[in-house]
Amino acid sequence: MPDRILVIEDDAAFGAMLTEALASRGYAPVHVGSAEEGLAKAKAEAFDLVITDVMLPGMDGIEGLSRLKDACPQAEVIVMTGYAAKEKALEAVRLGAYDFFAKPFSLAEMEVVVRRALERGALVRELSRLKSALAAGRGPVVVGQSPAMRDVVDMVRRVAPLDSTVLITGESGAGKEVVADAIQALSRRSHAPFVKVNCAAIPENLLESELFGHEKGAFTGAVALKKGKFELASGGTIMLDEIGDMPLFLQPKLLRAVEQKQIERVGGAKPIDIDIRIIAATNQDLQALVAEKKFRADLYYRLSVAAIPLPPLRERKEDLPLLTAHFLERINPRVGVNLRGVSREGMQLLYDCDWPGNVRQLANTLERAAIVSSGEVLTAADVGRALDGPGRRLPEAPAQDVPARAGNLRDTLQDMERNMILTALRKAGGVQKDAARLLGVSPKNLWNKIQKHRIETAEYAATPPS
Repeated sequence: MPDRILVIEDDAAFGAMLTEALASRGYAPVHVGSAEEGLAKAKAEAFDLVITDVMLPGMDGIEGLSRLKDACPQAEVIVMTGYAAKEKALEAVRLGAYDFFAKPFSLAEMEVVVRRALERGALVRELSRLKSALAAGRGPVVVGQSPAMRDVVDMVRRVAPLDSTVLITGESGAGKEVVADAIQALSRRSHAPFVKVNCAAIPENLLESELFGHEKGAFTGAVALKKGKFELASGGTIMLDEIGDMPLFLQPKLLRAVEQKQIERVGGAKPIDIDIRIIAATNQDLQALVAEKKFRADLYYRLSVAAIPLPPLRERKEDLPLLTAHFLERINPRVGVNLRGVSREGMQLLYDCDWPGNVRQLANTLERAAIVSSGEVLTAADVGRALDGPGRRLPEAPAQDVPARAGNLRDTLQDMERNMILTALRKAGGVQKDAARLLGVSPKNLWNKIQKHRIETAEYAATPPS
């Protein structure tokens, strides 16, 4: 939908010329001849930008500026003035106008300033929308404070407002779909369709029709025209999960969709334009597949314009307390319990697990533990019953829960903090500066915590870094 621009100019000939120039550049301009008419229009209709002359009959541009901002708060304002009234234009900028033109000005100059003003307005509206979404609890949930996850969150924030294709990589259960949901929620397409397709779950002989659709009579059984997932997602976003399982014969059609934003239905005779953003995800090494000639190199490079690698849970165990609290908050209403946390010994069992199923396995484990629990805190016995299969690595003689402290949230959190510090010191070979970096805190902060927990750092100094 073209950006709507309100032009307020009392010179009919100049206003018509400016309106025509804006329309030729793909905008939707509306011209009025006075500030009063402009205010009435701004109150009745939505505009993305207002371009107004300063010297107008009746109410001038300066007087009308604040009223325009009130009537059309989402729109940026650009003022125009003759060279002799340049001071008035500068005053308008001080009062909140985005920029000004001194007549006469070139259309090329106007085009640049108009485009920048519209981009700024779009960013301001997006920020306002995100603040409202977060305040209402509708924001994305990417949980983790480890350095690796902070990098992931930073990348999500960078790429979300863009329309670039994104490739999310990581092991099964690492949270690729959660990251895709976060990108969609923070994007300008957040209110448009978000269609998800698991390429590994659809038989090869049906995948082409499922993605691109088919014409009536294209093959036996095609009794009616069918739109594919790309068409259904037009205007929004499509997530192609398990993209590494995309068969080679379909990859050229996908490349065309990525590069040219065009698809062709099975049995179709003409290309169909699509307005779409593509997010791909895989647990496979696409570069290795390219080397083995199982995945097209050109498609890989187009998909990985913005790449987001997700670390496995075993490499970011410092996120376990946050993840556990997050999942318990969701599990409580679903299972009908009121769990406040995990006991010290139960938490140690979680730390001792290698989590081959990653975050998904953790969520399932906590839900199983919640179902068999009988108190307000998950005990080691609850966690031990829920932990089964590969990845479990228990101590030879697990300690019993201490009933007197099992429900003490403060003590549990302190124990978690101490455990994380010991793990970081062990990895850093006792070097506190490196341990602080692993924990995401300042060296001084870490030193204070070491003193608080009475940790003897000397025994880690001789340990080689892991």
